Amino acid sequence: MQSKLGLFVGIALAVAALSGCDDRDSGKDSTNGDKQKATAASTPVRFGAGWHAVAETRLSNWSFAAGPTPGRMLASQTNAPEALPGDALAGIRAALMANMLPAHNSVRIEALVGRALSSIGPSAAEAAPAKPMVVLATTPWNDDSLLLWVEVSGLTAPDNAAPRNTTIGVEFDPSAVAAFRALGDPAALPGPAAGRVAMLYELLPQRTDSTEKGGAAKLIVRYGVLHVSGASTNHGAKLDQPITTADAVGAIDNAPDIVRFAAATAGFGGLLRGDPAMRDLSCNDVIALAQSIRQPDADGWRAQLIALMYRAEPLIDLPPAR
Repeated sequence: MQSKLGLFVGIALAVAALSGCDDRDSGKDSTNGDKQKATAASTPVRFGAGWHAVAETRLSNWSFAAGPTPGRMLASQTNAPEALPGDALAGIRAALMANMLPAHNSVRIEALVGRALSSIGPSAAEAAPAKPMVVLATTPWNDDSLLLWVEVSGLTAPDNAAPRNTTIGVEFDPSAVAAFRALGDPAALPGPAAGRVAMLYELLPQRTDSTEKGGAAKLIVRYGVLHVSGASTNHGAKLDQPITTADAVGAIDNAPDIVRFAAATAGFGGLLRGDPAMRDLSCNDVIALAQSIRQPDADGWRAQLIALMYRAEPLIDLPPAR
């Protein structure tokens, strides 16, 4: 009888010990799960490569390099041979003329957008605006993001075609912007020609309650701040220009020519790359946007691009070349 009682006590103690281990392990698993959920919550929804969570990275600083090219400069135009403006369409043209899409990783959206900007340069008589041009517009390829165009003029180039004493950057507000990506390369911006530099961003705004007490709409007031400093600007030694809903133009169709053409070119590059961000965009959309530009096509580059858009349209759903 005593041996049976001892056996039962031993089994009970073993079960209790195992239960305690399970509780401790489940507690650890719960903690780890909470950490994973927190990490997932802080990660931005990614529509494609190049997104940055504003909670982790607020600043997008522009860096200057030598070797300017005519017209407006985007950070896409680097000194690397594959990104030179004249070569932006070469690989795309070769593939499309063979009735196939180019390999995804061979399409450089930054080079395309940079070349598009230089094809719609400012006229010789165009005066520099009193402050940088900031435009917010709806993104043609999805309803969840916005396009931000930033153009800084009045820059002067020292003896080396780069403003050594000038720093430019956009600081995004994490309360208004969850994530951003540059549709260019802000770390490789050439020295400005005609005293202008520009950048195109895609923003993922924070989700907010649509109404406040009393039924009034709750609006996001500020998306960030454009910082410009240095003696080589016509805006004084320092400029801090807020980026707010006052800069919004609504639909992309309401944006200036240069912004629409940059968006059309970026969208076309995204389609060729198979970017999941372009989920609501078609070749017909980018063609219509590119054809809406009113400025003259001085060097014929826009016509070349639109011709390639037409050629890509029936191929866009086919597998890319390997």
